[in-house]
Amino acid sequence: MDNQSPLKIWLDIFSSMSKAPFAGSVDLPWDQAQKRLMDQMLSSLDQSGLFHTCAIARADTGHILQPLAVSGPVQQIVLENVAVLFSPDHPHARSMTARAQVEDRTLLVTDYVHSEYLQHPDLAGWRQAIEAIGIQWLLATPIHRHASVWGVLVLSGLQDEPPELMADSAEKVAEFIADAMEHLETRRNEQQYRETLKNLAHTDALTDLPNRRALETQMEQAMLHAIRHNRLLAICMLDLDDFKPINDTYGHEIGDEVLVTLGKRLTDMLRKSDFIARYGGDEFVLLLEDLAGHADLAQLLKKIEGTITTPILLSNRESVQVGASMGVVLYPFADTDQADQLLRWSDQALYEIKAHKADRENCWALFGEKNFADQRNPAQVLLDNGALEVWYQPILDSRKGKIVGIEALARLRDENGTIWPPARFLPQLHGEDFSDLNKQVLTQALEDLSILDAQGWPLWVSVNLDPRSLSGSCITCLRGLLGESTVDASRITLEILEGEDFLERQTALELLLEIKALGFRLALDDVGSAYSSLLRMKELPIDEIKLDQGFVRTLELRPQDLHFLNAIQDLANGMQVDLVVEGVETEDILDAVTVMGSTLLQGYAIARPMPFAELQAFLKHSVFPHRHRPISLLGLYATRLAQHEALKKTITRSPRAVDYLTLADATVCSLHGDIHRLGGDNANRLDHLHREYHRAIAVMNALLLTSPSGADWSAVNQAVEAFEQAIVKTYFEEKSKKQQTS
Repeated sequence: MDNQSPLKIWLDIFSSMSKAPFAGSVDLPWDQAQKRLMDQMLSSLDQSGLFHTCAIARADTGHILQPLAVSGPVQQIVLENVAVLFSPDHPHARSMTARAQVEDRTLLVTDYVHSEYLQHPDLAGWRQAIEAIGIQWLLATPIHRHASVWGVLVLSGLQDEPPELMADSAEKVAEFIADAMEHLETRRNEQQYRETLKNLAHTDALTDLPNRRALETQMEQAMLHAIRHNRLLAICMLDLDDFKPINDTYGHEIGDEVLVTLGKRLTDMLRKSDFIARYGGDEFVLLLEDLAGHADLAQLLKKIEGTITTPILLSNRESVQVGASMGVVLYPFADTDQADQLLRWSDQALYEIKAHKADRENCWALFGEKNFADQRNPAQVLLDNGALEVWYQPILDSRKGKIVGIEALARLRDENGTIWPPARFLPQLHGEDFSDLNKQVLTQALEDLSILDAQGWPLWVSVNLDPRSLSGSCITCLRGLLGESTVDASRITLEILEGEDFLERQTALELLLEIKALGFRLALDDVGSAYSSLLRMKELPIDEIKLDQGFVRTLELRPQDLHFLNAIQDLANGMQVDLVVEGVETEDILDAVTVMGSTLLQGYAIARPMPFAELQAFLKHSVFPHRHRPISLLGLYATRLAQHEALKKTITRSPRAVDYLTLADATVCSLHGDIHRLGGDNANRLDHLHREYHRAIAVMNALLLTSPSGADWSAVNQAVEAFEQAIVKTYFEEKSKKQQTS
């Protein structure tokens, strides 16, 4: 080594440092990985023979320089020298290491034992130790990371003079150490990023459970384990019951909270050998391993059911409860080694158990076993024996004043002549029964529509299509029925119930598009009864929406619900779809929805559902006069609502379109005559409030001319509320009088 040039020695040092292995360090915790790397760097320096001791130090949170790595024969001496308090009163504050850290520069001292620093009285023992060892020189140079001093490299030697190129080369070594640590950190970050991506690819983002991709891998391993250890594996497809009403009532955020809670519960409850994955929506797949037989399985499934059905306390302090349905396949009992086939069979078993929620003993069904008797129930027998009758309820076009369409409604007539409504027989139908029902109703409706065509009644027909029957075979059936009929598909509206889970599935959109391609019109039924489909409505290829009857039937008790009807009407207009208002059961409701501008109306006030023969007679004699003005106080309320909304939009968009004096004069308003015609004893009170409203809206119009963005509507809103409340109060008083006299 003595014969080698200083340059050659330093090149050998750098060569040795560059060969330090990283692979093992990448997988270690960061502190250990960093320590291993620094030990490797210092070992390369130590092996050169130039140095007595090498060290790397760094200030901790207490501003004390702590040794991170040391190499050399007398490590303790260097350790004591490095541990320096950053305090001007402490003797070590003027140490080489401390100054290099604080001053951010390389310091090199020869004749170290006689240096000014070691002459401090408190360092006499330290000076004696240095002299005994024979350390002649010491160098401290900062290590920079992220544009600041990260730590200090300390080197010492026994030679009278430090090696040539010492200061410059030591700084290069410090840079090399910093670069090596950056490289190590980058590789660790890249590996962690890859692991994160891998986890994301195999983890459900909401519940943090394994996803479908992870399930595929786990199923292969679980199936191999079952074969090798001669044990049973249960593949369990789990679907939550009564989950959709929670979404509809509280919204998707609360629904997500329920899914997360149940995911954690199931994870905690299951054995270490079991596996759970979120399959999609409110479906989970469980792999239950190491089962000895059916008894083990039943016991475990009972525990799963109890875990799910335990009430859940939500973040909003509400408590909700869901149920569970499970389809189970046992492997290797199942005659396949294909994981996807096992999942399909478990899904079939799930479908079977969900169809029997009303008459099942357990919440699960085993694929391939006879879980339910083949005996047909009374409703199924009637459907099989041709007891179906199709009744029709007319749909009125209020603008034309005539019947333009009919809704086909299924009824069953038993052997005693009793008519079964849907509420009685639908709960008894399962699986293929719904497809059979749809086909029979649509077949009869097409035949009856052809008869009406021949009699001069070119109506369209609306038919309920149960979402449970929608599939590829349903499309084939619809195509076949069209081919056998002369009725154009555009005159047939297929109604899909809004509250069904079907609309939340991706397959729903695909099936609905196929139906549209055949030429059928599509309607969303019972709109307003659920939350989720209102959000999805814009995505669905619908031509018509039908307002939930619950909002319309109760208008006499809750006139303010007319505001909701008005909003749905605006929604339908914005989407350019038809709106059919169901539940028009009384003359007052008919009056209110007509004057509000609702066009397509259905309900008892127009006609009750009736057999086809009665429908033919009804069409010949029915008369529906045009209604230009309200004939009831409920109609007066609806007229005021519609007029105010229209007027508000007009003056907001174009305040100059309405003359102030005309707007302020309530007698010019068409509602003035309606008030005196319908107001009875309260006509004067209503007239006064009507005038107050017009004065307030006229002032608002004037304000909008001068300050369109800062106008305050509170005075108008107060006038509107007072007027509305007075109309409602008068309406209820008049109804009470009529009930007392009748």
